[in-house]
Amino acid sequence: MELKLFSIKDLSIRWRKDEGTVRRYVRDGILTPCKGVPGMMFHPRYIEQLEGVELERFSPIEKKRLEKELEELKMQNANLRKVLGNILVESSKIINLVGKN
Repeated sequence: MELKLFSIKDLSIRWRKDEGTVRRYVRDGILTPCKGVPGMMFHPRYIEQLEGVELERFSPIEKKRLEKELEELKMQNANLRKVLGNILVESSKIINLVGKN
């Protein structure tokens, strides 16, 4: 699949701005065009980042929160398994005592 870079005209249509406004954004350093291509062209990913489009499924903060929650749940699971094991041991002792009588 061929990558299509955005031109100033593309951005002016996309953002509903005058081409002069987009050129001013470049001049003021708000937009940075791609290097090594003829004219002023802009990478789609760069534009999406500027627009605030989420490129990843989770933000880094959300990912960190989910990882922490996962670790806490794993620890809770291990503790509950340990408690359940203790209950089974104690209940088997009682069953053995009742069975002997």
